[in-house]
Amino acid sequence: MKKIGYLLFAVIFNICRLFPIKSGKNILFNGHNHGLNGNLLQIKRGLMWEEPSVEIKCYAKRDMFAGGGLGKIKGIFGFFILLPFQMATAQTIFLNDNFLPLAYCYPSKKTKIVQLWHGAGAFKKFGLSTETNERVKQQVARANSRLTHLFVTSKKVIPFYQEAFGIERDRIYVTGIPVTDVYFQQDKIEQGRERFYRIYPELCGKKILLYTPTFRRTSQENIEIMEHFPMEKLQKLLGDTWVVLVKMHPKYPVDNLPKHSFCYDMTNYAHITDLYFVSDLMVTDYSSTIVEYVLLDKPVILYAYDLAEYDRGFYRDYEGSVPGEIAQNEEELLELFSRLGEDNTRRRAFADMQYDNKDSGATERILSLLRE
Repeated sequence: MKKIGYLLFAVIFNICRLFPIKSGKNILFNGHNHGLNGNLLQIKRGLMWEEPSVEIKCYAKRDMFAGGGLGKIKGIFGFFILLPFQMATAQTIFLNDNFLPLAYCYPSKKTKIVQLWHGAGAFKKFGLSTETNERVKQQVARANSRLTHLFVTSKKVIPFYQEAFGIERDRIYVTGIPVTDVYFQQDKIEQGRERFYRIYPELCGKKILLYTPTFRRTSQENIEIMEHFPMEKLQKLLGDTWVVLVKMHPKYPVDNLPKHSFCYDMTNYAHITDLYFVSDLMVTDYSSTIVEYVLLDKPVILYAYDLAEYDRGFYRDYEGSVPGEIAQNEEELLELFSRLGEDNTRRRAFADMQYDNKDSGATERILSLLRE
C-alpha cells in the first residue's frame, strides 16, 4: 500500500518536471515531526538572513494530514499534488529524514537535494545499518541515490553515514549540522532557559536532572523503563533542591510516570534543547540525546540496566565510548551521584569523536557550500 503512495507521488513529480526549475526556490520538508524545528528551522533562519527575498516553502507531513474529514482530503491533495509540484520545480530541497517517494522520482540535475537528518553524529545504528527488510532496503538506497548533499559533524562518522544511507563518500560533507549552532550562541541559550522558566517558574533555583531513556521494542518493555528508575530513592538522596525531568521518546510515551513535585513529564515539551540548557545532569541509556548534550560539557550518567538485551546496535563499542560512567542497576546508579563531575575525560573524548567543528558556523558553512 505504501508503495502505491510513493508511485502516485512520483507520477505527479515526474509530470511536473515539465515545468522549469525556479531559481531561488527552497522546499523544507519535515518528515520526522510536527512543524518546523531543528535543522530545518535553522536553515530557514539562515536563508532569510542571507537572502531576504529568497522563496521558502515549508511542509510537515504530520501536519498535512492532521484532523479528520476535510483535513484528510486537504492533506491528500497537499501531499500528492502540491508537494510534488513544489519539489519538482525547486532549486533546493531540504530533508530531515528518509523520503522514500524519491526512489521513483527523477529530479532535475539543477535541483540540489539536501539531507540534514534529524540527529547529530553517530551513536546508535540507524537507516540501512539496521534495516532487515530487503525490499525496504532497496527503496531506501534508491531514494538516497537522489541526494546531492549529506551534511555530517565529523570525518570520523563518515563511514557510518555511508553505511546508513548507502551513498558515496563524495556526497558527504563535514560542515557540522545547523541545530548545533545554538549551543555556541549564548543569547539562544538564554532564550531557551527563559522560555522554559516562563512555563515552569516554580523550578527556578532548582537543580535539574534530565532523564532521557530511549524506547524499547515492546509496550511492556517501555512501561518497565520507569519501573527500573528509582525515583523515590533519588528523591531521598538528592533532597528538595533537585527535580527530575523525564523526556520519553515522543513516539513511545508511557503513563506510569510518578506525578508529584519531584518529577515532571516533559515527553511532549516541544523544545528539547531548552531541557538541555536548564539541566545540570543527564541520565540516559542508549539515547542519541547524548550526542548534542556533550556540547554543553555537563555530567552524563549512562543507566544501562538492560544492556545485554538491548539489540539496536551501536557504531562503536558502547562501554568503551560513551561519555560517562555506566550503571547497570539501581545501586550503581545511586552510587554514581556521589562522584558527579570528578572526571570529564570520557565526555571530552566522545565530543571530539562526534564533532570536528565546535562552533556556531554550521548553517553558514552549509549555505555557502550550496551556493557554489
